[in-house]
Amino acid sequence: MRSLRRGFPEVEFFCGEEAGREPRQFDVVLTEEPLPDALVERMPRLKWLHATRGGVYPYLTPAIKSRPIAVTGSKGIHGAAFSEFALACIFALAKKLPQCWEAQKGRRWEKVDTEEIAGKTLGILGLGTVGSELARKAKALGLKVIATKRNVGARPEYVDEIGPPEFLPRLLSAADFVALCLASVPSTERILGEKELRSMKRSAYLINLTAGKAVEEKLLVLALKEGWIAGAALDAFARQPLSPDSELWGLANVIISPRIGGAAAQRWELLMPIFAENLRRLRSGEKLLNLVDKEWGY
Repeated sequence: MRSLRRGFPEVEFFCGEEAGREPRQFDVVLTEEPLPDALVERMPRLKWLHATRGGVYPYLTPAIKSRPIAVTGSKGIHGAAFSEFALACIFALAKKLPQCWEAQKGRRWEKVDTEEIAGKTLGILGLGTVGSELARKAKALGLKVIATKRNVGARPEYVDEIGPPEFLPRLLSAADFVALCLASVPSTERILGEKELRSMKRSAYLINLTAGKAVEEKLLVLALKEGWIAGAALDAFARQPLSPDSELWGLANVIISPRIGGAAAQRWELLMPIFAENLRRLRSGEKLLNLVDKEWGY
């Protein structure tokens, strides 16, 4: 906040509790969480909302969509953190670390067969910032990388095969690891149904980084219990936090994490230059960076 105040001495900044006292005077809001509609309605001057996340669909509430409020996200700053987290999950699943942790809790010396990831195929759904960064790192580790993308364009050098959403059946049948790097928007909800999960290799693993509603929870539990797939690492869920009653907690072939994939401590250092540049652009009437299409949700 100090750097912003130094860079924009003519702008009055509020943070923490003081930000909630007089919302009527706010022209801009920087927020980690979506704003309740009732609060937005108390901000008649609001021109721009910036979300600290890359995925901003939850921020597009009726009150925000009904007014000419510009919405921007922090796209581009979470790629390194998410990709590192995804690789950690891939290694943990391939090296059977969940089974080792379970044996450790019971003080049992149980050997398990592990797998090498070099030569395996990683399928990435969504080749945006997160998916692209994951693809680069995975390719360097010797994995074959295949991916889907809404607008394909030229194939990046770090991707072996790429196709539009219709390429999904080919990807699912070929991949040893499937990483969901999709935007969490209505068009990606339940993109993986029973047909899609059954088409995956029985030895394959699902890694959900960003799209909690891409697969229905009860169906995923069934797939994991019946062995349609070998296991999963889940950092995104339809409802968060995950209910204590969820059967996912008790499955030995599942890694559950509380939405920490993109939560690197450095995110504020990466976010502030984007916000500062957009604040400058807003004041000079220029187009904002990472401007969200309210209809598409990203």
